[in-house]
Amino acid sequence: MPARLRTNVIGNPGMDETEFELVCLAVSAINGGGTCVASHERQLRQDGLSREAVQSAVRIAATVHASASPGQRGPGAGRSRGGLTVTRVT
Repeated sequence: MPARLRTNVIGNPGMDETEFELVCLAVSAINGGGTCVASHERQLRQDGLSREAVQSAVRIAATVHASASPGQRGPGAGRSRGGLTVTRVT
């Protein structure tokens, strides 16, 4: 998938660009997309986030994913395949 395709497909994601990049970074990290992770990290760094903040976002995503993985909390608690579902709570 070519870089920047996400902005063509999701013109207005309903959140600010930095939040959107953080979500994309988390999903890419969970799905193991090294090229995508690097792209989102680069954009977040350009937006002013520190390396530590980016690293913390990936750690949080990994923790949430691990806690929702199958077998961790009983039947139907998570997905049977790698992936991350993002729900915005307002």
